Amino acid sequence: MTPHKIITSMLLLFALTTQSQDKRFTVFAYSDPNATINDGFNMGFGIDYQMTISYFKAQIFVFPNLRGKKYIELTGTPIGFNQHFNNDRWRLHQGFKVGLIFRDATHPTIGFEGGLQYYFNSYNNGLYVGLDATYDYRTDGKEEECDIKPYWRQSSFIKIGISF
Repeated sequence: MTPHKIITSMLLLFALTTQSQDKRFTVFAYSDPNATINDGFNMGFGIDYQMTISYFKAQIFVFPNLRGKKYIELTGTPIGFNQHFNNDRWRLHQGFKVGLIFRDATHPTIGFEGGLQYYFNSYNNGLYVGLDATYDYRTDGKEEECDIKPYWRQSSFIKIGISF
């Protein structure tokens, strides 16, 4: 990609995000029920800031004992896009994730996320629930087997949170 295309893309992205109006700020907890059944307890916590068109987010996800090792994932969504429906009670979102996985060593990860959330109060204060899915390129497989190369993994999550 040429410098001209990079600058043009950044200006377009900046224009999209600055034209957005504030919607809500949320804090949430989430868990992967499939991983809980197969690999044990896991829990994540995060915050996100939603605007009319875009959002960004930071979160931490922890497996206290994933196959004998502590697993911690710190990720963020520097840019994501969302659509609010039905008086802001429903939200669809999708975004690009980046972060680090901490096991015995530090491993980078990137990926994509998407989800659907339902807000019990159409105004910006109150409880919400959601279903999220991610598709991540992971580089931490060598912690379990030396021959594993980086790979893509799909995960699904149940989320509960509070919006402000």
